[in-house]
Amino acid sequence: MTLPNWLKSVTLRRLAGLLWFDLVWFSTVAGRGDWLLLALPIVAVQIFLSSTRPGFNWRLYSVLLALGLGLEALVVSLGVLDFTGGWLPLWLIVLWLGFAAMVTTTLDWLAGRYWVAAVIGIASGPLTYAVGARLGAAEILVTEWLLWVTYGVLWGVYMVLFAWLMQRWGGTQKMEVANG
Repeated sequence: MTLPNWLKSVTLRRLAGLLWFDLVWFSTVAGRGDWLLLALPIVAVQIFLSSTRPGFNWRLYSVLLALGLGLEALVVSLGVLDFTGGWLPLWLIVLWLGFAAMVTTTLDWLAGRYWVAAVIGIASGPLTYAVGARLGAAEILVTEWLLWVTYGVLWGVYMVLFAWLMQRWGGTQKMEVANG
């Protein structure tokens, strides 16, 4: 019995990466400090699997991580949100370690697709914070619509930068086109 072609393709890698990141997100956001010992190996696996993929770039990973943590620091400094556990709690840093690894392997197809990347950031970014706040990971310090607008803008920009950096430093899309 043979596997369908889509299971052999990058589609499976991307789907598995997204599902694994859901586990990362849940263990860090819902579990926070209480589940950190569970979250750390999950994130370590995410980073390991991503880093062994052909075309992985540690510089890209580091820049995406720094940009993400900068995004969080900006929102906290603006007084939009207060994270449970401090200004940039360890669970949030661990979340970003996993996100920066996941995004380079599952959303690599966004390289150079700025509008699509922006729409994904605008739509999905604020949603995760609204859900996280309801799970007790943060306290919203402004009216909720302002949280949605702030994170929508910031995540739209983050994802456009991601699409640009992925096109410039990512390398996977070119390799996958060449390999069919």
